[in-house]
Amino acid sequence: MLTTMPCAAATGARAATHCQPRRRQAACGASSDTQGWRMRSRDVSASFTSASSRVSLSSRRAERGPRMPQAAEAEATGSTAGHGESSIAGVGESSEPLANPVPTPRRAVLGAVAASIAGMGMGTWSPLVVFAAAEDAAAEAEVAASTSSYLSAAAVRREGAVLITGANSGVGFSAAKLIAAQGKRVVLACRTEAKGIAAAAAIREKVPGARLDVLPGVGLEMTDLRATGDYVRAFQDSGIPLDVLVLNAGIMAVPLGRTEQDHELHFGVNHLAHFLVQDGLMPQLRMREKDTGERGRLVSCSSIANTLPNALDVTDLDWRRRGYNEWTAYCASKAANVLMTDEVARRELTVASNSFHPGIVTTNLVRYILPDLTAENRDPTAEKKTSNGKLLAKLGIRGADEGAKSHVWLSTAAEAGDVSGRFFIDPGVEYPGATRAQLVAGGDWFLLTGKEPLAAQLRLPESLFDWRTQANAAALWERSVEMIQPFRV
Repeated sequence: MLTTMPCAAATGARAATHCQPRRRQAACGASSDTQGWRMRSRDVSASFTSASSRVSLSSRRAERGPRMPQAAEAEATGSTAGHGESSIAGVGESSEPLANPVPTPRRAVLGAVAASIAGMGMGTWSPLVVFAAAEDAAAEAEVAASTSSYLSAAAVRREGAVLITGANSGVGFSAAKLIAAQGKRVVLACRTEAKGIAAAAAIREKVPGARLDVLPGVGLEMTDLRATGDYVRAFQDSGIPLDVLVLNAGIMAVPLGRTEQDHELHFGVNHLAHFLVQDGLMPQLRMREKDTGERGRLVSCSSIANTLPNALDVTDLDWRRRGYNEWTAYCASKAANVLMTDEVARRELTVASNSFHPGIVTTNLVRYILPDLTAENRDPTAEKKTSNGKLLAKLGIRGADEGAKSHVWLSTAAEAGDVSGRFFIDPGVEYPGATRAQLVAGGDWFLLTGKEPLAAQLRLPESLFDWRTQANAAALWERSVEMIQPFRV
């Protein structure tokens, strides 16, 4: 059972451009201030109802006092629940710079005690302070007892998290489960809060005691940049330190469609929404190096399908000039994932930024093209006995846990933090450059028939990576910044 200290000061505040933490200013001096904190303590306690066991955004905002201009703007525009899920640890911080950290009720009492002693003499003790201390202690106990098990206690100390987008299904779910099994703290960023809570429950069935976070009252809806920005802002306000950002969510080979901002769906979801997420959370990733001496990590789930010739056209990212093809659009978005991580690697010395190919994985991502391979429809035992099964083995069809290996390696392995700007097709195996002998020697490439699963895919000529240039990466970056500008947080 995981609990939180909701009144604890969040320590992982949103960082400014130059990586300076932003903190909340709080006055705690006179006994009247203490009374104010007593009232806030009641507010915080009341916000954690045993019926819902969730922290409402409104109560969190009320607890932390007057809203800053940017937060006020966010409230005016509204928060759109969508793709994300999260369990928040502690009360989030304001998105504006503040002078001093918010004291817990107990710290507020100590501040008031100091002020009382200074104002009334060493031998004088304020009855109001004594009463406030007892009341605040009771309030803290009540809050701790009523807090949802989906909230992590890690907010009271510096414990960085791994945030995974699309963590409720497929390789994202497997990655969250496997990373949590290593004892890491994981933020499940899903399309809705409900999906995140359900995923957290499912992971805990496999990994008892897993430390999982689901942001209350907000989801990561990636078809709408405004909603995506709302999620980014909510994470910034949560105060959760960020060690690793895994950009995993995505769609594949869907019919022509448009996002709320009229971007082509593959480009809008697979690349542009993720570009906004990394843009907003990059200050938190930079802070890891400052706080711990280790580089933050950006991990992007791409695909070897990005090698399709002429898929990426940085002058027509939304498919307004060219004839639409769902496969070409998907491949172009995956190429954009690689170029984005390459450019982050060039720009950010304190963040290790890499992309990878998970393999062809039997998840719901393939529902539009290979419906028999979705997790609920697949029968691996029967496949071994059929010609279709032999074809799947030759193509390198993987289960979700197998496909998540590179997620886990890039997020947690010490050696993965030493490389940046690379594209991997398995843990420690780069492409281009991997040989057949390397794959066989790896020992974990055998699936179904005992043949190395990705060998056929990896025989693609390296010339198909001709689009992977610094000029294309810079051009894509500039266009992406222009597109997300109204929604940056």
